[in-house]
Order: sequence, then C-alpha cells, then structure tokens
Amino acid sequence: MRRRIFQHIQATHTAIKGIVIALCMMIGVPSTLRSQIYTIEQRIDSLLFLMTTEEKILQLHQEGWMNTADNTRLRIPGFLMADGPHGVREGKATSFPVGIGMAAMWDRDLAYRIGVAMGKEFRGKGKHQALGPCLDLDRDPRNGRSAETGGEDPYLNAQITTAVTKGIQSTPTIATIKHFNINHRENGRTTNNITASMRMLMETNGLTFRTAVQEGGAMCVMNAYNLINGEKCAENPTLLTTILRHHWGFPFYVVSDWGSIWNAQKAISSGCDLEMGSTLYAKDLPSLVANGQVSETILNQAVRRVLRTKLFAGMLDYQPPGDPNDVNSVEHQQLCLEAARKSIVLLKNQDNILPLKKDSISTIALIGPSAAVAQIDGSGSAYVTPYYAISPKQGLESKINPAKILYTKGCDINSNDTSGFAAARSAAASADVVIFVGGLDPTQEGEGFDRVGGSINLPLNQQLLIKALAQVNKNIIVVLYSGGICGVYNFINDIKGLIYAFYPGQEAGNALAEILFGEVNPSGKLPVTMPLVSGLLPPWNDNIDVGLGGGYRWFDAKNYPVQFAFGKGLSYTTFEYKNLVVPSTVPYGSPITVTVDIKNTGSRFGEEVVQLYLTHNSAVSMPVKELKGFTRVALQPGETKTATFQLTNDELYYFNETSKAYEVEPGEKIIAVGPSSDSLPLKKTFTIETGTPKPDLRITHIKMVPPYPIKGQKVTFAAMVKNEGTGATTAGTPILISYRVNGTEIATSLNYTQSIPTGGMAFIQADSGPHGTNLWSADSVGSYLVSAVVDPTNTIAECVESNNSTSTNLTVYPNPPVNIALHKSVRVSSIEGVGLEGEKAVDGNFSTRWSSAFSDPQYIVIDLGKVFKLKEIILYWESAYAKSYQVLISDDDVTYKNIFTETSGDGGIDKIVTSESARYVQIYCIQRATQWGNSLYEVVIHSEETTAVDSGKQTKIPNEFSLSQNYPNPFNPVTTIQYSIPAQHSGVYVTLKIYDVLGKEVAVLVDEEKKAGTFAVVWNASSFASGVYYYTLRAGSFVQTKKLMLVK
Repeated sequence: MRRRIFQHIQATHTAIKGIVIALCMMIGVPSTLRSQIYTIEQRIDSLLFLMTTEEKILQLHQEGWMNTADNTRLRIPGFLMADGPHGVREGKATSFPVGIGMAAMWDRDLAYRIGVAMGKEFRGKGKHQALGPCLDLDRDPRNGRSAETGGEDPYLNAQITTAVTKGIQSTPTIATIKHFNINHRENGRTTNNITASMRMLMETNGLTFRTAVQEGGAMCVMNAYNLINGEKCAENPTLLTTILRHHWGFPFYVVSDWGSIWNAQKAISSGCDLEMGSTLYAKDLPSLVANGQVSETILNQAVRRVLRTKLFAGMLDYQPPGDPNDVNSVEHQQLCLEAARKSIVLLKNQDNILPLKKDSISTIALIGPSAAVAQIDGSGSAYVTPYYAISPKQGLESKINPAKILYTKGCDINSNDTSGFAAARSAAASADVVIFVGGLDPTQEGEGFDRVGGSINLPLNQQLLIKALAQVNKNIIVVLYSGGICGVYNFINDIKGLIYAFYPGQEAGNALAEILFGEVNPSGKLPVTMPLVSGLLPPWNDNIDVGLGGGYRWFDAKNYPVQFAFGKGLSYTTFEYKNLVVPSTVPYGSPITVTVDIKNTGSRFGEEVVQLYLTHNSAVSMPVKELKGFTRVALQPGETKTATFQLTNDELYYFNETSKAYEVEPGEKIIAVGPSSDSLPLKKTFTIETGTPKPDLRITHIKMVPPYPIKGQKVTFAAMVKNEGTGATTAGTPILISYRVNGTEIATSLNYTQSIPTGGMAFIQADSGPHGTNLWSADSVGSYLVSAVVDPTNTIAECVESNNSTSTNLTVYPNPPVNIALHKSVRVSSIEGVGLEGEKAVDGNFSTRWSSAFSDPQYIVIDLGKVFKLKEIILYWESAYAKSYQVLISDDDVTYKNIFTETSGDGGIDKIVTSESARYVQIYCIQRATQWGNSLYEVVIHSEETTAVDSGKQTKIPNEFSLSQNYPNPFNPVTTIQYSIPAQHSGVYVTLKIYDVLGKEVAVLVDEEKKAGTFAVVWNASSFASGVYYYTLRAGSFVQTKKLMLVK
C-alpha cells in the first residue's frame, strides 16, 4: 500500500511539474530560474492531472456508432471515424479499387496518391479517422474478405498498404491498419482460434503491420476478431504489447474491432486502448478501476496513448478543415481511372485476340451476369457507394457504336437458371467475338461469410455458359471480376482471352474498354496465385503454420502446379531481361545493390513490373523463394532502362525464436529477377559475410506538435527511429537527435537511453535545445523545411552511417476563422428525442447532434445575436441527412431570403459560400434522404468580421454594460470574449486587456471608443503557455474582470 501511495505522489508531482513549467514559461520568472523545456508527454501529464476518472474512461469507448465523446471542459475532441479501406463508407464517395485491386497495380506511387485522395475525402466528410487500409493476407481465395486484403505476399502487401497509409496520413486523417492479426476466415471469425508460431507472427503475418507502423507511421491499429493461441486478439498481450509495442515500437493507440472484446479487464490490461461496437469499458471500467482490478497506471497508459494520437494528429490544436469539393473530385475520378487501368491483369491472349480492332469488328456479343453491372466490391463494411460507376457495357459503348454490341445477360452470378443460355448462344453465333463478363459479387463473398459453395471455381452456371458459347464461337474473351480469385481450370482451354479485374473501382468499365481496344496496354500483375483446383490449397483450418504462409510459398514447397503464378500478367508488347548485377560478397549488415536492364522488344509502349526474389541456402527453415523487391518500368519501343534495387537487413530478417530477436543469417543467397514468380530468367548467387552485430539507426518520420501550427504557436518535435541493423542498441547509451528548421538547429533529444531491438523502433521526443528550450516559435506563415539526424556525431557504431538523416515540410497557417454560430440561440421545428435538441448543432461538439422527427419538412434557425457579414456556412450532416434543403437568411426573423438550394444532397459536409449579411440563418430541410430524421452534427458559420454590421434596423441595443464569460473555456489556442455597451454610454472609451496570474498585462484586445452595441473579440493565445489568465473590461466607470484558462 505504501508503494502505491508513493507511486501516486510521484505521478501527481510529475503532472504538477508539467503545469508549473508551462506557467513559468508564461509569467515573468527570470530566465535563470525557469525551464523552457516543455515536452509532449508533459502536456499529456497536465491533461491527465486535470481529468477525472470518469473523463478518462470516456476517452476509451464509443459515444455513437462511429465516434467517441468530446471532453468539452478540457477541449479534447472525440474521434469521428468512418469505414474506408478503399474509400469513405458514409454517403457517397469515390470508390477506388479494393485492397487486392491496389495490390494488382504493383505501384507504390499510385497507391500513395490513392491514399492522399482518400485522406482528403475523409476530411471532406468531416472525419478524423479512416478505418483502413486492411493489411490482411489472402491465404485462401475462398476467404470472404479476400477483396479487402493486400494479396497473398507479405512484402507486396506491406509495400502497397504502407504507401496507402502514408498517403492517408499526409492529410490530417488518421489511418487505421487492420486486422491485427491473422484474419483468416469469415465463417466463425469471432471464435476461430488460430495456432501460429512466433516466427509466423513476427515474419509472414507480421511484416505488413511492422512496415505500416515503422515506415508508414500508422497512428492506429485495429485488432482482429479471432483468437490467436487461445487468446482473443483484443485481449492478447503477446500481440498488443510484446510484439506491437516492445518489438516494433508502436507509440499510438489500439482500437477494437466492433464488438470484439469479451472481457474489459483483459483487453485494457493487454493494450487495447479504445473499445468500439460494445459497452464493456463504459459499464465495467468504473468499478474495475475503483476496486483496483485495473490500476490507475493501466488506465492512464491507455488514455495517454489516445491523447498522444490526438496531439500528433492535430486534434487538440488546429487542423486544416476538409474541403467537401474533394469528395469525388474530377482529379480523384481520373486517379480512379488510372488505378483501374494498372490493376487489370491480362492472363491469356491466344492468337493475339487482343487488342480488338474497332474498324474490323462488325459485332461483339457481350454476355454475362456482370456485363451490364459495375461490380464494386463484395459485401460488408468496406463497401463504398460511388456517385457513379461504369459497367463494362457502358465502357464498350463509349468506344464503338452501341449498335455493334449484342448484349444479353445469359445467366445469373450463381443459380441453376439456364433460361438465358439460348439467347446468349444466338448472340455469340452471330458475332465476331464474344466478351463474357462474370465472376463474383456481394452475394458470393463478403464480410461475415466465406465463398458461397466452398470452391475456388467460378460458379458452375457461368462455367457451363462459357462452354456453351465456345461451341458456337471460338473467339471468346472472358473477363472476371472478384475479390477472391476464381478458378478457370474447367474452361481455360475453351477461350482465347482471359482478363482478371479485382473490383477495380468506379471507373473499371472505362479502363476495361481501353484495354480491350488497345488504347491502354495492360500492366497489372496477379497479387495472388490462381490454383488449378481447391484440393491443392493448404488445409483450410486454424493451424496457420501448416500452410507455410500460403500462396506461392505453399505451392513452391509442395511443388504443386498452378493455373497462373503469383506476379503473372501479360502485355501487348514484349520485354527482355539482361545484365543482372549482384555483388559476389556483402559485408555483414551492409545493404545489397542489385541492377538489371529491361528492354521493350515490342512495337508499342508498355510498362513492366520487374520482380526480385530471394532464396536462402540456409540451415534455417525458409521459403523456397520470397519476393523482396519490385518496380514499375515504363518503356517506349526499343528503349532500355536499368532497374535498381537495394536490399537492407529488413529484407533479410528472420525471427529467431531462441534469441527472441530478428536476425540476419550469413551465408549464400540467390537473387532471381523476372516478370513473375514462375518466370525468373536471371539468377545470381552472393554471400553475406560473417560479422559483428551492429545497429543501424534511421529516422522514418519526423513528427510535430502541433502538426499544423498557426502563427505564433510553439512547436515541439519527435522522431520515429528504426533500428534496421543486425544488433540492438546498448541500453544506457543516449541516442541523440538534432532537429533543424531551415538549416538552423532548434531542438535536440538527449535523454533517450533505452535499447532499440533489432528490427524495432523508438519514438523519441525532443527534450532539450541549443538555446535552453526544445520549442520552436512559428512566427511567420509559410512553409519550412524540418530536418533531423540521429547520432549526429557518429558515436554509435552502425552498419551504415550514411542514412541517419531525413527531412519533411512544415506549414505554418494563418489564424483560423471564428465560428460565430457557436452556442448561439437555436429554434427547431422538432426533435427526435431527448439529447437531440437543436442546441446540439451549435455546441462545438461533433459527437452530439440535432435530429428532427421522421417527417418532412423540418428546420433549424440560428440567431447569431446581431447582423454579421457572412462568409461561409458549413453543414456537418450525420448519416441521416437532407436530400433537398434550402439555406435562408433574415435580419428580423420575419422576412427570409433564399441564398442556396440543394436538390440532390449526399450528406457529409456541405459548404455554402456567401457574402450576404444576416442575423438569422435557417436550414430548411425539404426532403429527407433516409427513413430517419434530418440530423446535423454541427452548423459552423464564419463571418468576414466579428463585430456587428450596422444595418440600421435589426440589432437590439443593450441597456446595460456586460462582460460575458469567454467561450470556450478552457481553450486552446483561440477563445471569444463578448461584451456590451449600453445606448446611454455610446462613444465611451473601452479597453479589454489580458493579465497573467501576477497581474502583468500580456495582451490588449480593445483600446478605442465604442458605440453602443454588443461586440465579440477573439484572443489567439497560440504564443502563450498554458495557465490561468484574467481579462478586464473598462468602459467609463464600469470595470469587470473574469478568469480564463489556456490548456495546451
């Protein structure tokens, strides 16, 4: 008991010290007596100190289905989330290729750009967090969620999903990597008990997550539903603490998949910080904490990780607002088309049946259950509803005269109905070429269930129809859409062309038509193996080790034949590989540079995906070969380019279960290069020499708080430092980091002395500086270059000394506009129920909302208190939104003017720009988009100015002086103070000043004569430290003082 009391005193002292340091930075304490070191963790300590136990627990569970609660007292916003592995699943949004479709692109840069677009669309819909990308491996194509995966190979999956993660987080959106770990089958997904060795968890099934955490900087991890080695993933300390945090260095927060927690005490103690989809934390944590079953340390640790995430995402400071115009923008539509083009895979082209020649074709028979349907995805939470989607029929009709196309459906996706066969055969018999479009759809695969029928084969009725068509026309091209790949063994010899499309997104029909007619040369590659038959797949049970990782690893080990190998994909041109260069010997721990020449030996432009595979001649059990590099090369006819690869220790690691560490085994290795896993024409052997294990430190990310500073704010820095060497760093040895802004050193990290394991990472925060502070002042709006170097004096012996520095850009923003609707008087036509009142739409809390009765029409009227010259009105709709509505304004609440009409609303965020002046703003909801009411999270209104507009008629003149309490309070960094001057004192000289706790004047907000009226003034305290301040209004003989608190 004495020890627990002492620990509590220590924690309290630390928190108080953080607050005192902040106050000392603010008040006039001599520099010799004050510390100007204010770390991110001290800021978190300050918040934890101010929070009650109830407020802490409220940070750790859902408030609504997709959000967590705001803490309005301390100005800590909750998370606003939406599903989104390939787009925003709320209302309508751009539907990009599904995860396995992105993997089929084999293009990191394109995946990154898709991530950027997704991040912008999440922000455009007012969300903080995307529940994606999905990092699961596709071990078996019958897995119902194959579409969400990144394919069967850990390296390809890791490279593509990490690029998407980086792209998403290049915007203020938080990426959520999921499902950690081994989401293997949908049938029984909540109770499946996966057996997996530590090697499997750390290597094959760990690489995707480790890469996204360390290289992608992912700020949230979502656990899987299943059990691993007897423990729920949400309650598994091996996964969430030992692997994720101790081995890999993940510093941010873990969220549960919806309803995946069974036991609150186990989950929070194991490292699951935030519970969603159930209420166990809300119900059980108060008593568990009160009786000591969950310690205050564990509770604070979970809250700390949530707060750290919010800080580094900018949620506690300023975040640039999302732009609704980003949602399904023309730029994103073009990006979607580019992605579809590069993800579609050509697998068979007998007699060069493709590309089709428009001029020589008189008729095309277009047949199949997906010929006139745009297949977007399987079913489930990943499905994105697009504004539009192009079917194969629409795509073809945009390229040739529709009269040349003989369309008939022929059959269903999966039924015994053959009534359409006769019409299909008739169309095929009279056509020059048959294009059959089939595959799977949401009825055949999706979340919660595995492939209908349990076979990899294309549904039987589609196979039978293809074979029937082949009896009357030999020129058949089959196009298959699906997530899990479909087997074609029974009809592959009956067709001349085969194209595979892994749900390529809303532009798929256009991309397919371009490829069919040769306007685009296909360049996609298979992200999975297409097996011959189901019986050759690994046993589909819960023992993952038996399957050897699945995919080509399994087929190589068993020497089984396949239909089409992993990485396969044809082109309309040809390529030649030559001049493979690999060093014969490599010093232990050094990178390996490999080059190879690729020549386009055909007659047209094309892109080739060059693939590099590694084989270990080793006593350690390893796969026959593993993908360890790939790159896209664009080549004109006759052109040759050199592809360069660099293999680091990261590509050579295996996990030693005895030493419990990643290791690189010296000895002989083989590099093989080619266009697919079964076609590797160039091979060379090299040897890794023995040597002394050393670390190799590399900064993967520089992080800032605040990440989006506004002018005058203080910024502090942190670095994610990865050890990709052959040995751990030595505990007790400081790992120094120097931070520079535009070349000038401004902060350092001096006190981190923990060991970073091999293959691990540390999150190291600035704790000192050359001028006695670790803070940088963002004094001017603009862009700055921030650089960091770890071990700047080379005091740590490393494998590589030349990779210790990195840089990033930091933007300082101007002061944001003030929301003049905040906490203003509201009148509504109706409410759905208690807790959904109109004032919830102007309370600044995005986890609350106004919701009307379930009828039309409805309205909400906001009284701004005076006439303002308006700039923009921003509506944040909940999922129940108005399809048709008007925005009306008035000076007197009697006569209203319509300034905006929407007839096809789609929810999310609507921004209405105006230059009108008004006191009253009405949102008149004419027609609901759903069966529910009209529901608004928030109405935000910005004005050109924050003082009253003299309209000469509407504003009621006050009859007495008044000084209102600032709002918000506490605040960070902007707050609004309102005061009134009565008519009889019009023209009085007014001052409004801010003072610190010692009575020292620190800011003057008003110093001039004022006419009668009510006024609002904004204080931006971004350049001030946390603490208590006072503001005093003096107007003639009237003097009044109030207290306000700045909490950063």
